[in-house]
Amino acid sequence: MKKIGRIIKYYLFKESVKNMELNKIKDKINKRKSLTKREINFLELYQSTIKKEDLKDFLYLSKNSTFSKILELLESNIKVICNLHDRNGKFGIEIVKIENNFEEEVCIITMIHNEIHKLHDKFLYNLIYNIKRDEYSLEEQDEYFEKIESKND
Repeated sequence: MKKIGRIIKYYLFKESVKNMELNKIKDKINKRKSLTKREINFLELYQSTIKKEDLKDFLYLSKNSTFSKILELLESNIKVICNLHDRNGKFGIEIVKIENNFEEEVCIITMIHNEIHKLHDKFLYNLIYNIKRDEYSLEEQDEYFEKIESKND
């Protein structure tokens, strides 16, 4: 009967099976009941899958969105490599700090060895996750322009 109740709960409330199992284990912990090996294994796997779910690519980001995401990654101790280009080619240097004044048109990234580069409002950026290196790569997507309609007098 419990299984039918869980299935109904899943379909009625759209609660995932993973979350239902987690809630069941939390209830058991709150009641100070011991966990089975399967439940302990579930908790260990649940913790590792949460981390891996967050590691995905972020595409077509504005300057402000790029700032927010890089700041979040740096605060989580996730390495971000600046693979933007300047007149000398690709940087390929780790980002250590990012600053943004949302009212200005640029965002400043600081890399190792105090290398500085600016992100601009007129560009879109990508943050690509490299599974083999367990790091993100900041790359240019494209420059974009807004069309301004002219009035013919």
